Amino acid sequence: MNVLYSTQATALGGRDGWAASVDGVLKVKLAKPRALDGAGGGATPEHLFAAAYAASFLEALRAAAPETGSVITDDANVTVTVSIRRPESEDGLTLDVSLALDLPDVDRETAQVLARRAHDLCPYSRALRARLEPRVSIA
Repeated sequence: MNVLYSTQATALGGRDGWAASVDGVLKVKLAKPRALDGAGGGATPEHLFAAAYAASFLEALRAAAPETGSVITDDANVTVTVSIRRPESEDGLTLDVSLALDLPDVDRETAQVLARRAHDLCPYSRALRARLEPRVSIA
């Protein structure tokens, strides 16, 4: 497999610290959310994951659009919700992920076809496939 792109980031201090990319493009203060007994006031790993997944999935929708003759307009958007939950029968925490698609000028049936195809193309969807099935809603 050919690597097309690679980057690195380092976290210091865990959920109450900093994360930064090695190239200096990204530097973000992290803070444990109040819901997890933290002080809040900063980004969480879930913020970063939601933003990255949303951007990647929108790009996958754009890549899939020509297959259906659709056009993904500039005002199209994907909102990803990442939730942390405690499973009843397991230790630790787990993620729930849902995607909300707003694709102006694309009918609902075509949007569903595009969403299925984007899940095949999006590297985040592919990575999650074995453990988690993100829910999708279409505006």
